[in-house]
Amino acid sequence: MKLYLIGLGPGDPELLTLKALRLLQRLPVLFYPQEEGREPIALGIARPFLPEGKPLLPLPLFTGGDPVEAERARREAARRVREALARYGEGGYLVLGDSLLYASPVNLLPHLEGVEVEAVPGISAHQLAAARVLKPLAMGEEGFAVVTGLKPPDPTGLERFRAVFVYKAKDLKALEKAFPERKGWAFLRLGMPGEKVLPLGEARREDYWTLVGLWRAASPMQEGEG
Repeated sequence: MKLYLIGLGPGDPELLTLKALRLLQRLPVLFYPQEEGREPIALGIARPFLPEGKPLLPLPLFTGGDPVEAERARREAARRVREALARYGEGGYLVLGDSLLYASPVNLLPHLEGVEVEAVPGISAHQLAAARVLKPLAMGEEGFAVVTGLKPPDPTGLERFRAVFVYKAKDLKALEKAFPERKGWAFLRLGMPGEKVLPLGEARREDYWTLVGLWRAASPMQEGEG
């Protein structure tokens, strides 16, 4: 039995990799995360490329703060995956963005002992964000950082990075205050219908998918480094 974790990119179907496209069309069954009250975005990205009649199985996803409920959902999802793979032999889990970056199916792996798992990389949201504002992710000896915004922002240790990306950013005003020397943008539903790219000071959080990019000013010499 084999399960592919298929990274689909941040929302724009045209950002699918050729490998992801091939697997979407070839695999006999596909799984997608389904959380109550949220649209299955990953399925929406993949749907235009799926052959008619392709089996699509929803898997429960719980992202709240109750660890008991989270574990219950993961065990049930793993049970459904095992049951389907026993029938079909192989299948794919549809993952928004990259298959291993803040990706929910990773939590299933401890419950899938004996199942071969292959991760298929996808374009990450911070890659598309940098492209939208034509800002480099990293240059010369400077790198970039990716953090989560579910807790209050803490700039400690991030000073050395040219760019800092905050996934699932909750408090945009707090981020602006925590990084006063950086120029920031809020990327709302990036790559999806209704996408907005706004200066951080002009934006408000609209949903769970809010991404913030913060860039440190660079000298002309640094801008020219390769």
